Amino acid sequence: MVQSPSIDSFSTIQDIENLSELNMEENSDLCVKIDNPQKHLDTLETYVTFRITTKVARIEFEDNEYVVRRRYNDFLWLRQKLVDCHPFCIIPPLPGKHSLVGQLDRYSKDFILLRMKALNVFISRLVKHPILSCNEHLKLFLIASQTDFNLHRRQRSNSEKTKTSSSLTNYTTLKYRHLEFDKTKAYLTTLTDKLVAIEKISHRINKEKQELVSELQYFYPIFITWATTEKELASILQCTASAIEKTANVQNNIILSYANTIGNPIKEFVAYIEVVQETLQKRETYQSAYESAMEELSKKKTEKNKLLASQDSQTQTTGFSLWKQPTCDDKLEKLGLIIPQLVKKAELHQDNLECANEQLRSDLEQWHVEKQQCLKKVLLDFVNKQIELYEKGVAAWENVTSRITVQIPTK
Repeated sequence: MVQSPSIDSFSTIQDIENLSELNMEENSDLCVKIDNPQKHLDTLETYVTFRITTKVARIEFEDNEYVVRRRYNDFLWLRQKLVDCHPFCIIPPLPGKHSLVGQLDRYSKDFILLRMKALNVFISRLVKHPILSCNEHLKLFLIASQTDFNLHRRQRSNSEKTKTSSSLTNYTTLKYRHLEFDKTKAYLTTLTDKLVAIEKISHRINKEKQELVSELQYFYPIFITWATTEKELASILQCTASAIEKTANVQNNIILSYANTIGNPIKEFVAYIEVVQETLQKRETYQSAYESAMEELSKKKTEKNKLLASQDSQTQTTGFSLWKQPTCDDKLEKLGLIIPQLVKKAELHQDNLECANEQLRSDLEQWHVEKQQCLKKVLLDFVNKQIELYEKGVAAWENVTSRITVQIPTK
């Protein structure tokens, strides 16, 4: 059973207009927009799906436009597939699942609209990526019918269960540090600390503003009551009460906008930083694997050289030995088979590491550009809200000043 959108549901005309910043770009060959959330009431579960509209001008797509519906778990599946296929691409994060406390409110209009906006940001980052946008799993996610998509997911899930899970080498302390990526790691740590501090302090300030607004609600009625007993000052007192009330309302609007202006954007970008840090960590596992392969190869070469030196020494001093010589030859023969295999293994790890470095450099360059855009937007929204607070506050109090000036004649 599907609940159709209504005035009180998730998708309204006004809400869609608020997402105008997410409209598809005409100059792109792949554009995706997410909207129109719907609640589904099944026997065993209740869930929400979103409409995904894709406009495409690529040869590998048969049509130019597709419309499908996907739920949040489908986005989780897609992201995991991208992580598996492209371990050194920076895969953008998804909006987090609701907390246990938040589960009671997970079908509220505000929560769904917030999630929908975050999903739009996620999919927008994917389609702008030169590699991720060409992934077959993303293509299937965007165009497959619900039946085909569910069938594909089940088939892939069953086949993966039969495979032995192979993980990357566990992270160990690297023998050789990579200066370029170490600088990036240090920068990300510093940036995270700054953003977390800003979020914490702004959250505390927001709580203090709530207390201020609460006090102002008791403050302005005093002037209204006073005006009833002072006819000569009544107009001024009423204007003062009105100014205080308007100031309280503006402050309250700032408080209500905190989550969208500062709180959620900063938390979302901190999650994005964590994704970059995880990708850097995976690169280090490849470097660790390469260093281990080179160390093993070096040991085998050293062992071979020692055996050759020992063999020459024994030949010069003691001559032919019936029982020692075959043992040394056997070891040398075995090493002769092992060393070429280790060379290939080391070369493979070196190639993987170089590919990882190049891919990560490219993604980090693009990530820094996006970081500038995101943080500028957060700061600009914050500044505009402060300007709004100041201008409306000044306008309210200037009205009081003009009333006082009119009613108190100058000598």
